[in-house]
Amino acid sequence: MATSERRQKLFTSLVEKGALKQEVFQQTYESFLLFKDVLKELTEDYTNNPQNDELDIPVEFSEKGQFEVQIKFAGDVLVFMMHTNVFEFPRDHIIHKTSYVKEDPSRSFCGVINIFNFLRDSFKYRRVNDVGYLLGRVFINKEQHFYVDGKRELRLSQQLC
Repeated sequence: MATSERRQKLFTSLVEKGALKQEVFQQTYESFLLFKDVLKELTEDYTNNPQNDELDIPVEFSEKGQFEVQIKFAGDVLVFMMHTNVFEFPRDHIIHKTSYVKEDPSRSFCGVINIFNFLRDSFKYRRVNDVGYLLGRVFINKEQHFYVDGKRELRLSQQLC
């Protein structure tokens, strides 16, 4: 193969991979916005429920930039954080053994939304050395299918598998 043909093949590959990563990023961002809307709605529903007036358990929603939202309730803070990069699952990951990814290997490229749990007082008293707990990671591909990685078994409606 001539040098110019190899370069053209390289350029084509770079453009295709770049376009794929942009598509995955967009699908992940749309999913993150959906998380954000649902968390806002849950907070409003809770706040507007007259039964909760007696409980005096505050629930607060806040945005901490374009890629992070928080919901505070009782003594906890859940942080939903979208990573701004796109990743491919490692070649030895079980996802590569599925027929779904075997049919189209580009389906293994995903964006990630991390979900952390922190103690509310860690934020309130600015205890920066307190450790948060990673509850789960939601990996979203170009088709907006997802794979959830978490501490316990979770039910999924649209998996990458």
